[in-house]
Amino acid sequence: MLRTGQTLGAYRIETILGRGAMGVVYRGVGIDDGELVALKTVRADLLVGSERDAVLSRFRQEAEIGMRLRHPRIVRVQACGEQDDTVYLAMDFIAGQELGRLIEQRPDLPPAMSLAMILQILNALAYVHQQGIIHRDLKPANILVRQDYAIALTDFGIAHCSGSELTQLGDLLGSPLYMAPEQLRGEALDCRADLFAVGVILYYLLTHRKPFIADSLAALMQQVLQTDPAPPSKLNPALSTAFDAVIRRALAKDRRQRFSSALEFATALRQARRPAPVEATVLIPVRGRSLPPATPAPVAINLDELVGRLAALVRDCLAERATSARLEQVATGLNSWFAAVAENQMVDRQNLQWLCAGDPLTALADRIQRQAPVPGRVLPEARGDWLELVRLFVLLHNAAQRLGDTQTGDRARSRLIQELTGAFLDYAGILNRLLFNDDSPHLLQIAADFMRLDLLLLAMEELGAEAESRRVQQTQLLFVNQVMGKVNALIRHFLTNRDPLARYGVAGLLVEVEELIVLAERLLEGSGAATMEASGPGGAVVAECIGNIRDLGRLLGDELRQQAQEESLQQLGAADGEADQALFLGRLRQLGLLYRFAIRLGLGGDELTAPLRTVVTGMHGFLHQMADRLLTVINQTPVPHEQTLAADRLWARLSLIAELAEQFGWIELRGRILQAACSSTVA
Repeated sequence: MLRTGQTLGAYRIETILGRGAMGVVYRGVGIDDGELVALKTVRADLLVGSERDAVLSRFRQEAEIGMRLRHPRIVRVQACGEQDDTVYLAMDFIAGQELGRLIEQRPDLPPAMSLAMILQILNALAYVHQQGIIHRDLKPANILVRQDYAIALTDFGIAHCSGSELTQLGDLLGSPLYMAPEQLRGEALDCRADLFAVGVILYYLLTHRKPFIADSLAALMQQVLQTDPAPPSKLNPALSTAFDAVIRRALAKDRRQRFSSALEFATALRQARRPAPVEATVLIPVRGRSLPPATPAPVAINLDELVGRLAALVRDCLAERATSARLEQVATGLNSWFAAVAENQMVDRQNLQWLCAGDPLTALADRIQRQAPVPGRVLPEARGDWLELVRLFVLLHNAAQRLGDTQTGDRARSRLIQELTGAFLDYAGILNRLLFNDDSPHLLQIAADFMRLDLLLLAMEELGAEAESRRVQQTQLLFVNQVMGKVNALIRHFLTNRDPLARYGVAGLLVEVEELIVLAERLLEGSGAATMEASGPGGAVVAECIGNIRDLGRLLGDELRQQAQEESLQQLGAADGEADQALFLGRLRQLGLLYRFAIRLGLGGDELTAPLRTVVTGMHGFLHQMADRLLTVINQTPVPHEQTLAADRLWARLSLIAELAEQFGWIELRGRILQAACSSTVA
């Protein structure tokens, strides 16, 4: 994992935007031009088996297509390259979020806004199709929504280009829910496959329900191929029935009955909304139109009025909320006051001294101390602006220093630093209870506590307590070492004794795998080195954890193999076979969580790469073998009516393997399962 300040090609890393199975997306900045970019990376040395060439080929295709396309609604790829086994794309930085997350956050998204976004998607697709490109993987995760609700298409990794040999006839790629029937059947595709996917997205936006819902891949494909979803107006009575005809045509099983182009689809949508005109929801400035000139600020400043406005802002921060906008106004106002005073030394300073070193500052310090997010403290009236209040205190304290009145502010600052430092020492007792009162550590609670400690540390840094900050950082590392030591002990105990209680504890750890990953990363980052070293502080305990994860993965694999070998098709289809099915799926999910832990750490350092590669390769090979075995059983065993339950359970297992393969970027494995599911459905 790259750190802030490191370089990748012509870019400097600023922060992490997101993580995937094969890489990390960073926010970077051009070293030469200072332009913000999103850097999508893949660790080539951690790709395994036959998946390596497929992943890298599609990554490079995404770069090539992204650099060809020039459209305001398509994320532009600026450059691609490779550095130290890391392949990367530099793309336009989009300040926004995925459409899927927006839908989750805004289930009440107005239809007008949904239609505005769909029309933008169709506008972008019209351009893409004119360039001879079929996206083939349109879904909410590949549509970014800016803050003004303008959209941007991304991820052309499995797109088909005219004349390309990368995606051949019969390839089954994409996400089944959004794949057109002809795509599921492995037929040659045209632009109407993308329009089907847009129809699925539109249905989801208008009804807040997916048009096709099933428990397994085979059942989902059966629905896409043969079932017509309910008309949108039946699920959302507020919709005009005119949209039913649009959806019916967009989701037609026979592509000849669908819209012939994105333009025709967009025209039909506009006509459908005419009976109920909607106001525009996306406002985009017209290029070339000049803005009215700003009203010049008055040259003379009334300092009494300025101090009055500053006092009102401080009161608003205390009574309502300390926002970034208000803090910026306070900073600007203070700078204006001192600039005016520099020209006139005879200004009365008492009003500002009272604000920055009097009762308001004392009240602010008391509020900060009383509402500090100390672990274990209940904050029933927490407003979420505690750190902003600390920043307000720093602004006022600095102003008091410039005025030469430091006594009150310094005393309050020292008291705050002492309170925050003491919270770290007090937490040692809380952590000991969380670790040793039960067999399994409460990682969710510990992670929440650590987030509070992080806030306290940020506040200390804002207050300029450098020496104290360094000490509490070391204390935090000791805390994380304790937690990871407990995790290692729990896994070792289970691997040695195999008792049910220890297994339950390990299962609880894996459910909280994201917290476990964050803890491991904290230890590795605590080494302070440019790379994560197994021999550094925290590296040894993480290396031990990786070894435990490897052994635990082998055990889970052996248990899954044994269960698959011992159970017959009749047992699997028995009415009481549900418990065995749940056990199999649970172990399989745990194996996937182990892989996620291993690959996430593998994105970070060379010293840990070799043992991690062993974990990754082993899990990849096991899931390939398990998929082969399940497919063989399905293909070789006739499934009479009384054994359909067994077939459904076999497909549920394959569906989970395909889901894991999608999460981990294993295109070949996922494609084989989808192809088999489609063949079974068509047959």
